[in-house]
Amino acid sequence: MAVRYKLLRTTGSVSKKTEWKAVPVEYRTVGLDDMQRHIERATSQTLADMVGALEAIRSEVIDQLLMGNRVYLPGFGYFSLSIEGERYEDPRSHRFRLRHAAVRGVNFRPEKAFMKALQEAEFENATYDEPATEMPASAKVEAALAELFAEQSFITPHDLRKRLNLSRSGVYRLVAQLEASGKLENAGSAYRKIFVKGKA
Repeated sequence: MAVRYKLLRTTGSVSKKTEWKAVPVEYRTVGLDDMQRHIERATSQTLADMVGALEAIRSEVIDQLLMGNRVYLPGFGYFSLSIEGERYEDPRSHRFRLRHAAVRGVNFRPEKAFMKALQEAEFENATYDEPATEMPASAKVEAALAELFAEQSFITPHDLRKRLNLSRSGVYRLVAQLEASGKLENAGSAYRKIFVKGKA
């Protein structure tokens, strides 16, 4: 799948350097739950293993950054702190220091191999695309349902939303249609829908 982008006019001081900037159009935010199946197929790690390892790494990275160290994660890159505060000159020594020093953010510098892998990206201009308002074709919905139920015995609106790349309102319109037609049956509650395959 291509990386979609939009060209936007720049404003402020940036506009003096260039009139346009390219901004990626994000499909959605992907978490461990989304990546779980791919990682489990490629390794012997379960979701519980990954969550435990990531929590241990997160805790250690925080500890090292708090000690003033730069952290290197092989395959990813380098993490370091950025600092902010009010510059203050000592009236007696005339030396500068920061008053109210605080962590401004965390800098990340990817390693060369990480960046090299990203050079394979393909791009698609979405500057002039209209927002998608149409529901997916019935054949596409049927195929998505078949794939999802082949993987698990029940599905959620979130599963359909990810598979068909729908908006939140779009997926709830779709599941209402599928329920009404008998293709899905709600085995959960009215507020937390969990669907099993319908009899239609």
